Amino acid sequence: MSSSIEDRLRDAMAARAQAVQDEGPPPPLPLPRRSFLVLHARWTAPIAVAAAIVTLVAGVAVAVRDGVPQRPVAVAPAAALTPPFYVAAIVTDHTVVSKTVTATTSTRAPLGVYDSRTGRRTAELPVLVDSQVAGLGDGRTFFLAGRERKDAPLRFHRITLTPDGKIGGMFALPRRDDLRTETLDALAASPDGLKLAYSVNTRKPGRKGEVRVLDVVAEKVRRWHTDRPGFVDEVTWAGNARTLVFSWQRVEQEIGRETRLLDTSAASRDLLSAKPVTGRTTFFAARPGGSSFLTQEGGGKGIPPLVEFSTTTGQPLRRRIMREWFSPQAFDSSGRVLLGIVRGGGLARLDGERLTLIEMPELPQGERVYLETVW
Repeated sequence: MSSSIEDRLRDAMAARAQAVQDEGPPPPLPLPRRSFLVLHARWTAPIAVAAAIVTLVAGVAVAVRDGVPQRPVAVAPAAALTPPFYVAAIVTDHTVVSKTVTATTSTRAPLGVYDSRTGRRTAELPVLVDSQVAGLGDGRTFFLAGRERKDAPLRFHRITLTPDGKIGGMFALPRRDDLRTETLDALAASPDGLKLAYSVNTRKPGRKGEVRVLDVVAEKVRRWHTDRPGFVDEVTWAGNARTLVFSWQRVEQEIGRETRLLDTSAASRDLLSAKPVTGRTTFFAARPGGSSFLTQEGGGKGIPPLVEFSTTTGQPLRRRIMREWFSPQAFDSSGRVLLGIVRGGGLARLDGERLTLIEMPELPQGERVYLETVW
């Protein structure tokens, strides 16, 4: 390459780069891979200068589009990062057999914070009566609900964790709920953390379930109930923070679990006016920002598939055949990584087609021991 051609090329590239740079400072260039560095060392100086200028121009062109500054688009890693911590309680079921009836009782250990990489317990949450916990999917922000004693009102707390998994802040929300004789059986936080949904069930025979929603900003509680005997044992928010997916169990039937979709903006306060979901479901998880939820298909034999349902129609959208048994629990805040339980009670994350085990604490010996988990 002659010096005159090289000079003209350098001048042209410099002028083009200057014209783009006038729109704003360029974003930092991504670090090259190791193989790129080896090849780069063998280039001649003139070609290296021209290539660097072309790369700079392309990078700034991505950062500025239609005159509006845009955030540089980062290349997604092969697998999304697992939220750093999860909150769990170790539950042990005991079967009691008498002459007339066989019953199962559960012992629930205090809630604790666990490191997703090591399974090490990093912190303990305050011990409350009927305690329930919900997370925002980032592995650092959680809501805790419960009572200090059996006859005390229900309190809500927002908890944030430090980088090493300790409790960095615990803020008591101003609103209380005069929940004294009922049980608190489920808690769910909306993706933006501005609404808390929870289920309330009476302890009396023929108990009737109720769903309540706390607006954290307005400090108001709305209630939905039904006169039919039954109880709500699971709730989760759909991505629009308006629709609640809940599970209602009929008392009069051994197999009567129904999944329904409650539009919390509707005027009706009848819990069972909520739209039923077509199909048999088990535990479910809703993707943040989406209009569907995912569940393990109930019934059948073998490894159950995962089924995605529309939160608008209640109809199934698609089925996914699984190679391993996996029960969904909660999505992370990005909606890419799904926390779930695998056969045998272990924890795992599902990212696309990749199923990876998550470290968990060693469980004690018992008839049936498992984790109640959220992140």
